[in-house]
Amino acid sequence: MKILEKSNSDSVNSIGKGSVLEGSINAPGDIRIDGVLKGKLTVKGRFVLGQGGAVEGEVECGSAVISGELKANIKSSQVLILKETAKLYGDIQTEKLSIEPGAMFSGKCTMGPVPKPKMPILENKNNNINKEKKEDNKKVNGPKI
Repeated sequence: MKILEKSNSDSVNSIGKGSVLEGSINAPGDIRIDGVLKGKLTVKGRFVLGQGGAVEGEVECGSAVISGELKANIKSSQVLILKETAKLYGDIQTEKLSIEPGAMFSGKCTMGPVPKPKMPILENKNNNINKEKKEDNKKVNGPKI
């Protein structure tokens, strides 16, 4: 399975058992949490929540393997695996989902390709000026026959 393979990133972060972290984490590689995180977690690679780990907040990741307690909405662009010891309280948005017998899940689930956020289209000042000039020319020159 692709999720179990090591990612191309050399960056692997870890929050150990007994550690408590409050705040936001933005990890370019992979992360494993065996402690507690209260806040937002953004991971480009793989997110692993150990059996004794807990996350409360929001999670956005490439792929995830959850064995601990997750009180968060989670967005996974690849695959989300809930192991038999997992407890997930929140909404899931993922391309693929695997739930082992014994896992708990309470929330809504949306499956399929995770849409990327749309960027607002910015008006180009030059385009607006050119449009105004063309409109002025039409008024002065009159309609073309």
